[in-house]
This record gives sequence, structure tokens and C-alpha cells, in this order.
Amino acid sequence: MKQRSSLNRRHFLRIVGAAPLALRTSVARGLPSSPRLAYVGSGCGEIYVFQIDGPNWTLMQIVACKAPASLTVHPNRRILYAVNQVASHQHLPTGSVETFTLAPDGRLAAFSKTSLSLSATLPRHLALSPDGKRAVVAIHGGGAYNLLTFLDGGLRPQITGILKESGCGPTALHQLSAHPSMALFDTTQSRVLTSDTGSDRISVFAVNETSLTVHQRFATDAGSGPAHLLLHPKGDILFVANQLNCSLCSYKYDPERGRILHCIQCIAEDTGGPLALHPSGRTLYTTGGSEDDVIQAWHIDRTTGRLNRLQSWHQPSARSVAITAERNTLLVVSDTLDGVLRFAAEPADGRLHPPTLAAEVPKPLSIATLSDSV
Repeated sequence: MKQRSSLNRRHFLRIVGAAPLALRTSVARGLPSSPRLAYVGSGCGEIYVFQIDGPNWTLMQIVACKAPASLTVHPNRRILYAVNQVASHQHLPTGSVETFTLAPDGRLAAFSKTSLSLSATLPRHLALSPDGKRAVVAIHGGGAYNLLTFLDGGLRPQITGILKESGCGPTALHQLSAHPSMALFDTTQSRVLTSDTGSDRISVFAVNETSLTVHQRFATDAGSGPAHLLLHPKGDILFVANQLNCSLCSYKYDPERGRILHCIQCIAEDTGGPLALHPSGRTLYTTGGSEDDVIQAWHIDRTTGRLNRLQSWHQPSARSVAITAERNTLLVVSDTLDGVLRFAAEPADGRLHPPTLAAEVPKPLSIATLSDSV
């Protein structure tokens, strides 16, 4: 049965605004707590560091960072990477990646800032390989991908490969040229799945220490604008949120051959934003919509790969989504609310409880979490 709930800014702030952040608790009791640490990038040129005890978030630190559009924690849990979505760095037309070291308590210390390749403007996303040895940066403005390899245990990124893209789409406002939006390593770690909003395509790249090469091109519907990617933990279903036509598609993927095989399903309503997956692998969360953004929970049929909607929440603009790997909590960055919404999720089926405003952050752009478990 579908459940549809509505939440606008005035109503939400009336619910939670009277209580201090430390007292804003979830209505769901007995559910697992949030991860221990959260890092939230702000469009004001900062990263906010929070210590988390269940629904209670305590601000520990604010550090300077130019324009943190994407945050990623290294598997060794000692490094944070921030992709700066800027058009110039050191008076050159390029973006940058900042490296921060993590203290035992999670506090950040700036370590280095790496320039991307020339014309690599407005980078949007960094995908880190599960082994932490390399990363791929999707460069939205410059229409390219940069391959980074790491020295000193991940502290010093170096550009070892560049792949320049071309192409366009029918939507003049957004598709005059290629605009890579996201990259994602598959379960083999030897291939990267990518989305190109400007040219209506998903690609599979072969990757090693020094190069990115095209392994497959897969065209999406004209004007769809694929942006956000998520791969099922089994590695055989790829979910793609199309930003321009607000649709959601699922594809059968063969990780052994590195091939997108066919479209399983396309859902053309209230989607197109960031994606997240319940730790059980049985529930997909989507965001986006043409007017007011909608957070939806979908049951994943593992036999067919098809989605059935469980629940919908209307809420103001969701800029980013993160769901913890160990906990049943969905975290949604909202630039309209200037903060992070916390949804407790049922362990059994992933249904969401009413949200709380976990933290206030001006102009939030991105989020990364770090669990207290090793």
C-alpha cells in the first residue's frame, strides 16, 4: 500500500523549531542510532563536522573548504576528500580536490589541495575505489573525467589519466555539450560506471592505475539527462536517476563482462534526484521532482529487479542523500531548510518514520558519514 505524506518548510519548522537540536528526537523508538560522525559541505565555503548520538547531533568543528560539492571518506578512515566545484584554481581554468586528515575524534585538518587537469572546471563528484587506491572525478563543466591515484596511503592524489568527452542533447539549456555528473566503481573495481547529463548516456570505463578507456556506451532517452547512479550490492542492477525529465530507470548489469544489458523498468514521476539504498538491499530511496521534491521508498523485487513504491514524502529541495551502511537511517541534505533531515527507517522493510531536523547548515551541498564500527 502506498503512503503519501506532505511536509512544507513552515509546517516542518513549526514541528521542530521550538526545541533545541539536542532535544529533537525521532518519533521511532528502539531503532538503531545514526553513524558516529557526519561531514556536511556548505556552499558558504565550509565543512561542518558533527558528532552523532542517535538523533542528537553536536557540532564539533567548522573548517574552510572552497566549494565542497562532493565529500568522500577513505576506507582507512583517516582521510576525507572534498571536490571543489569551482571554475578556477590558482588562476587557471580548473577545479580542485582537497585532502583532509582525520583525528581520532573525527576532527579535520587541511593537508593538501590538488589541481585537476586544465579545463576541468566545475567538478561535481569523486568516486573512490573500494580498495582506496584510485579515484575518478566527474567534471561537469569541463566535460571530462580525471583519474587520480594516491601516494602516501591516500594523502597525495596525482592525476594519472584524463578522458575528454563530447556530445550533446536536445535540451538547449542543459545539453549543449557533455556534462559528466557522477562516477561509480562496480564490484570488480576494474570498471567505472558514469552518467553524462549533457549527452544522454551512461558509460562503462575500464580503469587501471594510469588510464580510463571506454568499454561501453549506452544511450538513454533523448532529453532524459542521466545524473545520479546507484549499484545494487549484488552488482547486477544499476539504478539511474534522470535529472532533466525527472525519471528513474533500472538496468540489468553484468559485472563480469562490464556490460549494461537492458532496461528493466522506467518510472516517469517525481524522481531525478540523488539515490540511496537501505542496508538490507531491499529498499531504494529516491529524491527529486519537477515542483516540490519528493522522497520515495521503493521495494526492490530481487527476482525481477522491478520497483514497487512503498511510500512518498513531500519535502523541500533535497540536494544530496546519504544512508549509512550499518544503520537504518536516511540522511537528506535540504538547501531549502538549510540543514540535514534525519529519517529513521524500519529494519524490516525500510519504511520511513517522520523526519527530524538533525542539524542546521547554511547552503548545504554534500554529506559523508563515518560509522563508529570498524
